[in-house]
Amino acid sequence: MMKFFGLVLGIAVLVGVVLSGSYVFDAYLISSDEDAGSVSITIEEGSSVGEIAQQLEEQGIITSAFFFKVYIRLSDVVLQAGTFELKQGMSLRSTALALSTGQAQEVQITIPEGYTLDQVGEVVLEMMPEVTQEEWEEVTGPDGKGIVSESEMLSGIPNGQGLEGYLFPDTYRFRTDASATTIAETMVLTLKRRLAENDIVIPRNLIFEGGLTFHEMMTLASIVEREVRGAEDMKIVAGIFYTRMQIGMALQADSTVNYVTGKDTPSISLDDSHIDSPYNTYRNLGLPPGPISNPGMNAILAVLNPVDTDYMYFLTAEDGEVIYSRTFDEHIANKYKYLK
Repeated sequence: MMKFFGLVLGIAVLVGVVLSGSYVFDAYLISSDEDAGSVSITIEEGSSVGEIAQQLEEQGIITSAFFFKVYIRLSDVVLQAGTFELKQGMSLRSTALALSTGQAQEVQITIPEGYTLDQVGEVVLEMMPEVTQEEWEEVTGPDGKGIVSESEMLSGIPNGQGLEGYLFPDTYRFRTDASATTIAETMVLTLKRRLAENDIVIPRNLIFEGGLTFHEMMTLASIVEREVRGAEDMKIVAGIFYTRMQIGMALQADSTVNYVTGKDTPSISLDDSHIDSPYNTYRNLGLPPGPISNPGMNAILAVLNPVDTDYMYFLTAEDGEVIYSRTFDEHIANKYKYLK
């Protein structure tokens, strides 16, 4: 009997040694071949360690789901949901680290200043295949201000309008599984953060000292953004628009008409200037109902700090230079000189 128990104990010890050695090899010593195939693996939210381990083994990323579960139990690694790019034959340690916080596959998205909501959507949908057009339109449309968490700053958006003007142009990095809500919310919160960084305090009643509401300020900034490019020119043009509004003159901003037609011409046609739309600032006095683009910080600062001049008109030449004039006749002469 003693010999039998001794034999069983010896076998158990031998198995333990073999398993232990195999575990150590899988956990720390094994490494992927240089030509090992890459595998894109998606870990769904709420997946158990066992489910993840089984998925990894089936994809050939690890050799033992059992050892992986043991390693996770013994380590402090927290596995994350997301899409990851892994190699076949990885060690348990390198696999666990790749699936831990901050290692999820990311996508970089750049939104230029002055992009419209439609243009931002085109970039997002192209770079984020998990986001559908329906989801994006829902979160950035008229119901968007009730979906994203930053509701106070958006409370001044009139009913029926979406987040045009509030998706701050910047370079972002998103996990490939980021939702439409997360993306739009990040852009809105970035606008709030950039305003704070520039010491711009949004009044509680959303009305600035000059009388413009926050929504009107963003609307004017979006027009300035589409009219000229340089920071100093933006301040002068903002001053011209303020003057026009003060004396009851139409803004006559070509960019607002282009917003309706979808064109991008430096000078609109006579027919386009007669288009019946609340965004046509040739036919309607004051500001349009909402922003026509998503302005950058230079345009926002220009509207809040306009330069007062005696200019009443401006145009942008083909080389990008902004030409100013004091009278309508001078403006027409400049049009023939610089735009013909």
